[in-house]
Amino acid sequence: MGERKIIVYGASGHGKVVLDILLAAGTTDIAGFVDDGADQQGRAVLGFPVLGDGAWLADEARRAGPGGIAVALGIGNNMVRHGIAENLRRAGASLLLAVHPRATMSASARVGDGTAVMAGVVINPSAIVGEGVILNTCCVVEHDVVVGHFAHISPNATLGGGVHVGDFSHVGLGASILPGVRIGAHVIIGAGATVTKDLEDAIVAVGVPARVTRRLAI
Repeated sequence: MGERKIIVYGASGHGKVVLDILLAAGTTDIAGFVDDGADQQGRAVLGFPVLGDGAWLADEARRAGPGGIAVALGIGNNMVRHGIAENLRRAGASLLLAVHPRATMSASARVGDGTAVMAGVVINPSAIVGEGVILNTCCVVEHDVVVGHFAHISPNATLGGGVHVGDFSHVGLGASILPGVRIGAHVIIGAGATVTKDLEDAIVAVGVPARVTRRLAI
């Protein structure tokens, strides 16, 4: 087996940020991007080539064998990111945890594979962050928080101590979740909202205090 290659999946805005995390962390074995958009093929993004699409990457992963290709997930949509991760695992690729050197993470926190931790993020003691999560710029994950798989905590959002955020949920820009509140799966919290009480699965909540505005079909 040859040397490991690192690929960023997604060559648009979020993928650029993930690449920047890897570069800031001193990662040297980055081969480039993959992207499923036809308009992205053959381009260079921030000096790195778009090598192919997801089918190309799956073939490369099968040829490379276990450990040969590691993928940093640069896809913003939670459900799409999950589907891509499952396809990559079936092909034998591994998912890379990308942590910006200017993030602060407690030694007792646990963060899953395929997660992106951006600059300015704070993850405090005993927090548990699942796989494929986006912890976006300057968000705060306080002590004893649980963030479910393939969730997205947006820039400057704050999760108070003991908060639980379910799988695939999205906490909007600058939103605040008060300590001990439980957010269900597939929930969308609007930008700037303050969540003061538990929220069930598959709803949208906005405002201060946050109120449910609609239910989602999942």
